Amino acid sequence: MNNPSSNSERNTMQKSIILQTVRDMYNHPTADMVYEKVHDNYPTISKATVYRVLNQLSAKGDILKIPVPSGADCYDHRIDAHYHIRCKECGAVADVVMSVIKQVQEPEKYIKDSCGYRITGSSLIFEGICPECLGAESGK
Repeated sequence: MNNPSSNSERNTMQKSIILQTVRDMYNHPTADMVYEKVHDNYPTISKATVYRVLNQLSAKGDILKIPVPSGADCYDHRIDAHYHIRCKECGAVADVVMSVIKQVQEPEKYIKDSCGYRITGSSLIFEGICPECLGAESGK
C-alpha cells in the first residue's frame, strides 16, 4: 500500500526542484528546456511531471507562463508585470524594459470600464530579431 505522506513529500520535492530550476534559468525556458536541465541532475523526474508541475506553478502564480503564438510556451521566474520580446528567427524570448503609462500598467481598470469584461490577465510580446541572429545575418 502506498504511503500518502511519501507521495506528497515527493511532489513537494519535485516542485521545489523544478521551481528552483526555472529560477536559475534566466533565458525564459520552454518546458522541454526545463526538463533537460532537471533531467541532468534528477534523471528520475519524468517529462510528464515537469510539464504538470510547470502548469501547477504557473497557475499558482509562482512562475509566469508566457504563451508564445506559433511556438512553445515559455516560463519566467519573474512574476511582476513586465513585457517580453521574441526573436522571429530563433524563438528566443527576453524581457523588455520600458516606461509605460498607467493604462498599460493596469489595463484591467480601463478595459473593464469600456467593454464589460473582467480581465484575468494580459500578455504583451513584441517581435524582433535578437542580437545573435542579427550577427549571423550580417556574417552571411
